[in-house]
Amino acid sequence: MRILIIDDHAVVRRGTMNIIADRFPECAFSEAGTLHEARLVLESATFDLIILDISLPDGSGLDFLELVHHARPGLPVIVLSMHHETEYAQRCMSLGARGYLSKNSAPEELEEAMTSVLDGGMFVSPSLLGTGERMDALDGLSRQEREVARRLGRGETMTQIAAALGVSVKTASTYRTRAMRKLGIATTSALIRYLLERRIPGL
Repeated sequence: MRILIIDDHAVVRRGTMNIIADRFPECAFSEAGTLHEARLVLESATFDLIILDISLPDGSGLDFLELVHHARPGLPVIVLSMHHETEYAQRCMSLGARGYLSKNSAPEELEEAMTSVLDGGMFVSPSLLGTGERMDALDGLSRQEREVARRLGRGETMTQIAAALGVSVKTASTYRTRAMRKLGIATTSALIRYLLERRIPGL
């Protein structure tokens, strides 16, 4: 598995690689400290995952995120940022990121995010989801629909959700479809944005 680490601090890049190597020892790493370097590296090799910082010395990581989304569709990106505000996570997910973590996150969260994202799911640091009042629309969901929505918001795949609920993937997918229809949501990424915007508790 080839991973590209983009961060302007060499210590952060090295620390991130060490954390990942402990969990995924067969990974091969490339790194970049600027937006320009990241573009050159992306053009010269193929990758299975990108770990991206937002704040780079010659531009925004958001610009690179848009580039990846259009030039390498399907290439998963996890944003690892110093910004702990919900609006940054919302913006990154809307631009195609599959995961968002604060740099204050525990190493275990990065491992969990990678596992979810590489398995086709999505992941947002639970600390960003916060607490608050539950929206009336969620109260209209059945227990199963609510549980599927909650687990989707945490980045679990449908296979993981089905196993946790003790049902088939087809049945879990039906709960997902019903929940999204009731909430007026069409995609999993839109569901995560919905949960982030409303700071749904229990995630």
